[in-house]
Amino acid sequence: MNSKKMLTKEISYMVKGQISEQIISETVDEFFKHGNMFLFMELISLKCEVKSLREELQQHKENKKQNTLHALLVR
Repeated sequence: MNSKKMLTKEISYMVKGQISEQIISETVDEFFKHGNMFLFMELISLKCEVKSLREELQQHKENKKQNTLHALLVR
């Protein structure tokens, strides 16, 4: 069995149906074609996602503080 198929099979086992076999296969192919550049682009994508989640969490905290203050003032 070649490396691509082994990696695809192992990733499929690890994610257990959360990601389609086709997407996994395409991602593994891209990784083997572009190597370090692929990893770099994935890292940038993940950093953007983390930044977005942090902003969302911060907004949630601010909303919670406002709701708590409002509840105290309304009493």
